[in-house]
Amino acid sequence: MEKAHTQMLEEFYQNGRGVFEKVDEKEMKFAADTILQAKKIYVLGIGHSGFFGRIFAMKLNHVGLKAYTVFDEINPPFDKEDLFIAISQSGGTKTILALADKAKKLGGRVLAVTSNRDSALGRLSDAVLVIGMVDERVEYRVLSKIGDIKNQNFLGALFGFNIFILFYTIIIMLAERLGESADSINARHANLQ
Repeated sequence: MEKAHTQMLEEFYQNGRGVFEKVDEKEMKFAADTILQAKKIYVLGIGHSGFFGRIFAMKLNHVGLKAYTVFDEINPPFDKEDLFIAISQSGGTKTILALADKAKKLGGRVLAVTSNRDSALGRLSDAVLVIGMVDERVEYRVLSKIGDIKNQNFLGALFGFNIFILFYTIIIMLAERLGESADSINARHANLQ
C-alpha cells in the first residue's frame, strides 16, 4: 500500500495544478502592481489564511517592502497610501470585513485574496485576486479523512496550500520587478533567533 504522505502529496499537487489552471495571470500582475504602489502593506487572514498571510508579510519585507501583520502591537498607523491585503477563503469572514471597511474609511486600498469574487469582501475591495480551493476532478483518498468539500478542515488545508504557492509566486514576481537577488533577499532575513 502506498504511504499516506505520498498519497497526500499527490492530492495536494493535483488539486493545486487544477486550481492554478484557473488563476488569472492579469489579476496576479495587477495584485503585484497594487502592492508596489503602496507605501506600507498590512496583511490579515484568520486560521489557515492567517498562517500563510504572516509568511507573505515576512517575504514582502524580504524583497524590501514595508509589510506588517494586523494586530501586531508595534505597527505604525495605517494611512491613505497604504494597502490592506485581506485573505478570506469565503470572502465573508466578519473580522476581515470589518477591518477592510476600516482601511477604506482611512483612505487606503484593499486587495482581497479569496475564492469568492462576488463575496462581501470582493465587492468592498479595490482589487480582487481569486484563488480556488478545490479541483473537484481530484479523488481525495487521504485528505477525505479530515472531511470533504463541506468541511472547513479540508477546505482550509487546500486553500492554505494554494495561497502558499500563490504568495510565493507573487514574491518572485515582485523580486524580479524590484531587481532583487537571492543575496539581497537573504540579507533581510531574520538572524537573531
